Amino acid sequence: MKDLKKNSRFESFSLPTPPPNLNDQFSSKDVMDFKSRESIFNSLFEAIKDGKNKMVGLYGMGGSGKTTLAIEVGKKVERLKLFDKVVKVVVSRPLNVGKIQEEIKGKTGLKFEEDIESTAARLLTELKSMKILIILDDVWSNLNLQEIGIPINENCRVLLTTRRRHVCVSMGCEKKFELSLLIEEEAWDLLKMHANITHDSLNEFDGVGKKIVDKCKGLPIAIVTMGRALRGKGIVEWKSALWRLQQALPLDIDDESSRDPYACLKLSYDYLPTSLAKQLFLLCSMFPEDHQIHREDLIRFAKGTLKFEGNIVYAVEDARREILVSINSLLDSCLLMHTNEPARVKMHDLVRDVALWIAREQHQAILVDSDAVFKMLAENGSLKETKVISLWNLRGNFLQSNQLHCPTLEVLLLHPEGFIEDLGGIEALKILGLVISSFQWGRLGWKRSPFQLMQNQWSMLQSIVSSLINLHTLCIRGIALGDISFLGQLKGLEILDLRGSQFDELPIRIVDMKKLKLLDVFRCEIERSPLEVIGRCEQLEELYFWNKKFVIPENFSLSRLKRYVIYDTTSLNISSYEDPPLVEYFDAHCIEELRALCIQGFKASVSNSSMKDLILGANCLWLENCRWDLNDINSEIKHLAISCCVEKRFIADSLSTNNLQTGQVFSHLISLRLRQMNSLDRVFQDSSITCSLPMLQELFLERCPELGTSIFTHATVTSLPKLRKLEIEDCSKLKWLFSYSLASQCPSLEELQIQYCYKLERLTDEEDVHGDCLPHQREPLQDYPYGNPTVVTTVESSHHSRNPRKKNRTGPAGSTEKPVNRSAVRSGLIGKPVINQTGEKPVQPVVTGIEPGYPGWLGYRFFFSVNERVRPTNDDGNLPPGSNVGDDRAKAQAKI
Repeated sequence: MKDLKKNSRFESFSLPTPPPNLNDQFSSKDVMDFKSRESIFNSLFEAIKDGKNKMVGLYGMGGSGKTTLAIEVGKKVERLKLFDKVVKVVVSRPLNVGKIQEEIKGKTGLKFEEDIESTAARLLTELKSMKILIILDDVWSNLNLQEIGIPINENCRVLLTTRRRHVCVSMGCEKKFELSLLIEEEAWDLLKMHANITHDSLNEFDGVGKKIVDKCKGLPIAIVTMGRALRGKGIVEWKSALWRLQQALPLDIDDESSRDPYACLKLSYDYLPTSLAKQLFLLCSMFPEDHQIHREDLIRFAKGTLKFEGNIVYAVEDARREILVSINSLLDSCLLMHTNEPARVKMHDLVRDVALWIAREQHQAILVDSDAVFKMLAENGSLKETKVISLWNLRGNFLQSNQLHCPTLEVLLLHPEGFIEDLGGIEALKILGLVISSFQWGRLGWKRSPFQLMQNQWSMLQSIVSSLINLHTLCIRGIALGDISFLGQLKGLEILDLRGSQFDELPIRIVDMKKLKLLDVFRCEIERSPLEVIGRCEQLEELYFWNKKFVIPENFSLSRLKRYVIYDTTSLNISSYEDPPLVEYFDAHCIEELRALCIQGFKASVSNSSMKDLILGANCLWLENCRWDLNDINSEIKHLAISCCVEKRFIADSLSTNNLQTGQVFSHLISLRLRQMNSLDRVFQDSSITCSLPMLQELFLERCPELGTSIFTHATVTSLPKLRKLEIEDCSKLKWLFSYSLASQCPSLEELQIQYCYKLERLTDEEDVHGDCLPHQREPLQDYPYGNPTVVTTVESSHHSRNPRKKNRTGPAGSTEKPVNRSAVRSGLIGKPVINQTGEKPVQPVVTGIEPGYPGWLGYRFFFSVNERVRPTNDDGNLPPGSNVGDDRAKAQAKI
């Protein structure tokens, strides 16, 4: 053996170390399974598994756990061997293409040394032959994957994570997923794990710990860093940490990781694309925690204090556009969050704390705690380096005994319960807001504080008025004011918002305020009509006016208006608790462009040129007792309501229009409302129109006694692809709704309400071709041929009248409750006289349900007017279990 070893020559050899896989690189030891994230994990996995998606995007707030989730998905893909290789690469900022290429080479086992361009070419060739998933983590902007060397094909797919949704869009992700925050229970479990809270010590830390979790608001990185910082600490340290969080101060703990939440979110702020977006981000922090911020509030408060690019002085319309763009940037960066209302956004509490901290660091403090403000004034008598004071928790009188000395203050926003006695040195003030609520179209009402009740009215002292020499925006919302003649002294005012307030009259001197561009007197209680004064304010670019007792004259004229809501509802009998018509659409469909007009008694074609322009420009229009034709209506109108136009037989007829023109006018229409049209025979005259109404979502017909056999024929309207809600009331001649062929082109219909249509026979003009059905049955129809099953119900009309004046309206005298034998009802006969148990016919037809067979009608909420309380029965005439339809309101409406 010694000789063999001595005389032999063996070359050394080894196998190359295989590139690491995700399961080797990343431990799952500290990864918790959260039920709230199970669905998005599965969706991500399925999107990657599906060969159709070459690029998938995951976006969400910084620190929300995007990287962890992407890694866990990649590890599952790796374990199931769906790809030959799964590679994770950090992109981050600033972009370093060479570093990304080196990471890809190292993790795929490729070894070659070339310049960036040659490496990209080699990678493109090599990776095409691999079945590989590449996770691009922390992408900040659109990447040119070809320049990096990443091919996108059936074999090479990409999962990217980013804080910005628009990155997913610009990168062409076929599937995009937003990662939400943790729910309260999961957040507490995460904190306990990282703070190493055992069952024995749980009681001691439970109360303060849950409050800390509440301040972290479901953001994993904040929870993890807090837990790790507090691990092994006593209850005193926990309470100190909670206090510091409540004060919005960065925690002063030796462990640097405790600053991760602030550092992470500060990074998102630093990378915002414009200075305007950064300024707006800081301004958002002046609203209370968890406040749903209306975009209109941001526009009005930001217009006067933010510095636009190049110090350009923008018109209100231009400033609105730029601010909305910046809001979208903040949403894309997850520094603002969407709410369930499209016009409102929300700032995460921890993000708000970071914004307040950044403002302090920049010596432009935003003060939001009234106790802290009063304490600072008492100690120092001055608030230096303060840009914004926003006190929504103000109690009692503001500064009754203290003068406010703040030479740098630009924004003062108060939610007052008391009186403002003195503001002192505030010559730099640009925005002054005294509001009882944020911006809204619904009812504000006005209130008097106890001080105002004693004084009979609120007034601004002359000493205050004279100090407001640089005031740009004055917002006094929802307050009883009385005499507001002081407004005439504010010559530099550009925005005057008195929404929902009460005052005697609009002072004539505002006509001379040549810089005034926006006037809002919507829902104000005014003693004397302001319309003459408003009509002389030719400088206005935006006007918001509604008062129930003042009639808009035909000579009303404002030629420069770009955005407006001008409402005359004197003849609509709107109660004090009702909202004006169409306002429910303003936030949903008219965030950027809103031009709404409600007028009565006008002859549109002969009105003065300015009023004609307002009518023609409106995208929300209500015409009450007016004479008009399609030439008077905006071709891009979104919401149209017409009432009491007694001579109108058709909304569009062959004499006044042609197919092309009508199709253009209604191509953007979202809602159509026809009310008290005594001569209306049909919506469109048969020979006048052929169009699809592609955007129509809601159709309301009320008290149209001459409306003919059906609403539309298939010859006039070919499809209603987005119609989801149809309400018909008191159309006494209507026999059916649509042709069967048109009904089959309504795939989105969800809600159908029919009341007091006593001649209604069926929903369509022909019997269903799909055979029998049992419209009374409560169980889903298993053989429903299109989409989801349909469940049938009946209701009693008195439960569902939307008009309170008709609340006690009933059917014919002598109507009694009689069960109906369901076997007597056959397909296609919905609404025809139904044979009851005794063999008698009801006095009036009874609508009892809907048969299957209308393609795409996947579900309804039914509100059918009936003159008997119809209940489903078995063939023997007995009531089946659980079929007490009509017994209470909840059971009387079924939404499928």
